[in-house]
Amino acid sequence: MSNDSPISESNFKALIPLAAATCVNIIGLGIVIPLLPFAVKEAGGGDFEAAAIFSVFSACSLLSAPLWGRLSDRIGRKPVMIISVLATVISYLWLANADTQLAIFLSRAFAGFTAGWLATSQAFVADVTTSEDRAKGMGMLGAAFGIGFTIGPAIGATAVGGDHPDFAFPSYISAGCAVVGLLITSLLVKEPARHRVHQADMAEKALKVAKEPWLLRLLVPFFLVSLVFTGVEGTLALWGAHVLDIGPRDIGYFLAFAGVINAIVQGGLVGRMSKKIGEARVAFIGALALMLSVISLSFVTQYYWLALPMALLAIAMGFHNPAMQSLMSRQAPEGLKGTVMGTAQSTSSLARIAGPALAGLALEHIDVSAQFWIGFVILIPVLFMILALGRNRATAEQRG
Repeated sequence: MSNDSPISESNFKALIPLAAATCVNIIGLGIVIPLLPFAVKEAGGGDFEAAAIFSVFSACSLLSAPLWGRLSDRIGRKPVMIISVLATVISYLWLANADTQLAIFLSRAFAGFTAGWLATSQAFVADVTTSEDRAKGMGMLGAAFGIGFTIGPAIGATAVGGDHPDFAFPSYISAGCAVVGLLITSLLVKEPARHRVHQADMAEKALKVAKEPWLLRLLVPFFLVSLVFTGVEGTLALWGAHVLDIGPRDIGYFLAFAGVINAIVQGGLVGRMSKKIGEARVAFIGALALMLSVISLSFVTQYYWLALPMALLAIAMGFHNPAMQSLMSRQAPEGLKGTVMGTAQSTSSLARIAGPALAGLALEHIDVSAQFWIGFVILIPVLFMILALGRNRATAEQRG
């Protein structure tokens, strides 16, 4: 498939079952995310441990994502997704039966190590889209994430109950969602055509990619934005409990609201805007929205005012992530897209390790809103980094 040819209808249709499987898997993930900090606290953990539950998932994902990416380059995207989603089913069943802090953390560690379907799905999109339509393809996958994170938290908020939360029942529902995702992947997702290269060529290109400055220029702002976002994500429930006296049900509903905004942005706006103004400018808008979100969170004192920063948070990640992923995939050499996207996923996972843990420490030892002010300061240089990406766009396109 030539990079200059328009995307074919058959290739774009190949994304539909992938997006459906991704959506169902994300629904399962979205069900448990707002509940995890409260489950840890119920098992005897403090604020730091409750925030760090997100870090352990990401630490294991960091270790495994490049392995999944390289494996998918060698044996195919579909087999890797099937293996990974099957392991995800097991992780949710483990979580449903976890009754100690250690068991909860181990179940999430296993889930993180086997979360290869995330990076592999992104590599799949890169396989079946041209460089011009990659942002649209990533936006379609992102819309599946947005829909999943809309439905998932709403289901979790309802299933967990109110005064006497039941954390096992939502985990069983998540396992059922993963089973549905496994069936869709097995029956409907078709292996994409890929440019195959010899292993010696792959090793040579991988070394060349590692030395390329373009990758570092993309990964640093991608990491910092993820660091701030995951810090907010990891401590939002704890901050809400301290400042607004809300529990897992309320957090779940607000996350569902943010998911609606995210789905609208990624499903209808990010692709069009990327074509019109370029991915770098779209990523800049996302980083700016995140900055506004974190600073507004620090001033929220009333329940309903939380809707504004949550909407900005959803807009931020709806614009930033697909745009940055599109930039990376466009510049990745053929045959190594899975490796590059796996590296990007590892970068995000590194941020997801540090973000919740550092934000939890700031909340516990500095101030309940300290993580938001720290995030605001971090994002100032990020805006300039992304502006520089726009200036280097012509050079990158010539190399691609």
